[in-house]
Amino acid sequence: MLTEWNERIPQPDAEVAAACREYVDNLTKPLGSLAEMEVMAVRLAGIMGEKKPAGIRKALFIAAADVATDDPANVSHGAKSYEELLLIANGCAPVSAVARDLGAPVFVADVGLERDTAELAGVMLHKFPADSGDPRKGTGMTAASCAEAIAFGAAVGQQLAREYDVVGLGQIGERGALAALGVTAAFLGPELAARAAELGLTPDGNDWKLAEREPETVLQRYGSPAVATLVGVILALAAAGKAVVFDDTVTGAAVLAATRIAPRVREYVFSSAGYDDPLQRVQLHSLDCRAYLYYDFTLGQGLGSALGLSLLDGSLVMLNEMKTFGAAGVTVAEDGPGKGVQRKEVT
Repeated sequence: MLTEWNERIPQPDAEVAAACREYVDNLTKPLGSLAEMEVMAVRLAGIMGEKKPAGIRKALFIAAADVATDDPANVSHGAKSYEELLLIANGCAPVSAVARDLGAPVFVADVGLERDTAELAGVMLHKFPADSGDPRKGTGMTAASCAEAIAFGAAVGQQLAREYDVVGLGQIGERGALAALGVTAAFLGPELAARAAELGLTPDGNDWKLAEREPETVLQRYGSPAVATLVGVILALAAAGKAVVFDDTVTGAAVLAATRIAPRVREYVFSSAGYDDPLQRVQLHSLDCRAYLYYDFTLGQGLGSALGLSLLDGSLVMLNEMKTFGAAGVTVAEDGPGKGVQRKEVT
């Protein structure tokens, strides 16, 4: 059972997180004035088991798969997603530029693009059939393909966990939004019923109940090889005590599925970019996450996740470059929220 992953995921170190919280509260600023940047630093401290992590080793992982290739709307037959993957493989995509600046390598896996990518250097190949799966019909994947995709993703996640502290997620693939909608609607049920119907998706009315007992079955029916691969990556990274950054609705669907399979995953995921998409808002609400970057992106590739990595970098810059009141010789708060919390002896 996939739910056994939950027992393999450690709880972040609460004592270390509390010590980091005390330290952050005593930096030379009004109490809580850096808001979510403070929360990120505290969460990273608990995850990494260090009161003041000096930095994070970062990487990006992108899963590529086309969806519903038999759909009459499929006029490009994978040409668009192939070109997108080619740009990333050659280091020429927007996400490539951001990743280089961050010092984060980009790993890409073709798990189901319609076009052949065997000749592209630097692309992991682990293709699953992309000829008939359609999340709108509940035939996203076979049970065997879903299990294999999760296992492949878990193997990738375990390898990444040996070298990196935080991994940002991305996706490439035509009609990938169908899988994002399918998974989200099936897991969240009534919250998305109307929206799903508008887009032609009609999951069984009991699937959201089935998701409570058999989340992997729901993932199989309404997901895609890319989503299932990302689920495996997330589970393995969380089990290794590593953080994950996600951005759009496809990576969000993978995080949603992973948290239903293993609720402890929630402690390790960070959202990043916000999109003009009601589906993402539902996902983030369910996950109790917030988006922090609002650039109105229409591009996937993990660009939002890459920029989310920079936010985590920024939170640790705050943690390590700012001084406490005691170290700076600055008077602590004598009234207001900081009174009694900010103390000169905290250094």
